[in-house]
Amino acid sequence: MKKVAIVGVEGSGKTVMLAGLGDLYSHPDANGFFLGPKNFQTASYVAEKIARMRKGEWPMATAGDVLQGLDWTLRQRQGEGQRPRDVCEVSCLDFAGEVYRCAFVRQDATPYELLDEVQSLKDYVRNADDLIVLINLRDIIVQGEHDPRVQEAMWITNAILSYALDEHGGRAVPRAAIVLSQADSYANTIRSCGGPKGVLARYLPHVANNYDWLDILAASAVDKTWIDDNGNIVPAPDFQPTGLRVIMNWIQAGIADYAPPPQQPDFIPPPEPVPVVRQRANGCVFALALIAAAGAALGCLVNGHWGVAIFLGVLFFGLTSARGDAEMKQNAGPWIGCSLLLLLAGALGANDHWILASIAGLSAMGVLQK
Repeated sequence: MKKVAIVGVEGSGKTVMLAGLGDLYSHPDANGFFLGPKNFQTASYVAEKIARMRKGEWPMATAGDVLQGLDWTLRQRQGEGQRPRDVCEVSCLDFAGEVYRCAFVRQDATPYELLDEVQSLKDYVRNADDLIVLINLRDIIVQGEHDPRVQEAMWITNAILSYALDEHGGRAVPRAAIVLSQADSYANTIRSCGGPKGVLARYLPHVANNYDWLDILAASAVDKTWIDDNGNIVPAPDFQPTGLRVIMNWIQAGIADYAPPPQQPDFIPPPEPVPVVRQRANGCVFALALIAAAGAALGCLVNGHWGVAIFLGVLFFGLTSARGDAEMKQNAGPWIGCSLLLLLAGALGANDHWILASIAGLSAMGVLQK
């Protein structure tokens, strides 16, 4: 099944976005698509984060080990009374910032204890069919690309995309999209820049220069905010994560173009056993043909046809030593054919038809070798 991977450095907005997606698509949309949690951790994560936001509180950044278990199956209802079909898998695999830095910044200085996590992160990015990379608009607009933390985050983002889109070895390059989060807070800036690509070109030219050919989306998990008693901007109790539909629309747009790789069967059934009655019949016919061929060889010897007798004798002993019981029982045709050719060669030799006898003998050898 197609795999959609969601990645982003610390503070890119994964926590709020994942909670919003899970809540928005807990019910089928107009096309019947919905997200089904694959485990209890995913379901409880969405419920807890959304409940906190309904109370006017932003959820705290989620630890990487929690985000590693968030997995959904995107499904589609097909009609009344019909079973929904599985469309693709949507998951988020995240780690602490140090793992991102070791994977994509300081690759030659990875501590031993982080080697497995670094490899898991790289495999997750590399094996995705669709890749969504999050960038926080607040960081690049308010902090600016000259902020050291933003610089590092953008370097890692560049490195993730470069690693994922590498065509080395003829691998299939995944579909990829850059998603600018918190678009609701910077709607005026997005309009003044002419859209998400304009924002990327203005505030992150190094990323835009390399990757503005990708799909650049602007999304938001909260459509309504207000000011609390402390002067902080918080979610309104009746907010809706409708600004995330652009992400799901992008995922759905790639479904029709997806061709799953051919899979090898997990189990190859053994050949059907030959009935016992047929095995016995094969053995009897084979034995009779060999006895007849041996008799022809002896007849040639008695009649003074020494050459034919020796020739048939060598072929006879070669055949009996080469035959395998199991193989003969499964497919006795070649063995029986070889014996009959020996018998024919003996009969022709006994009647002085040397050329025809030689042809029949050589044919018997050919059948045996095959």
